[in-house]
Amino acid sequence: MAATLTIRIDEALKADAEEFFDEIGMNMTTAVTCFFKKCLAVGEIPFKLGKMSKHARLLAALHEAEEVANDPNAPTCTDPDKLEEFLLS
Repeated sequence: MAATLTIRIDEALKADAEEFFDEIGMNMTTAVTCFFKKCLAVGEIPFKLGKMSKHARLLAALHEAEEVANDPNAPTCTDPDKLEEFLLS
């Protein structure tokens, strides 16, 4: 049995969201249902909210660096003269 959910939302935000969801072949009801199901499946809101503290950003960067350092498939550059080209590619 379906239930009705009524929410108030900024008109422009609603229009932009409806346009976006339409472009990906989804209506607003399906989008909200997907969001609710994902929240329940993972036990939290499925994206980060708020600002990340400097400490949290540093820990995230260190974790990412550690993953890259331990990844045998990560691209590498051993020629200092080609470092800029490597970093920008």
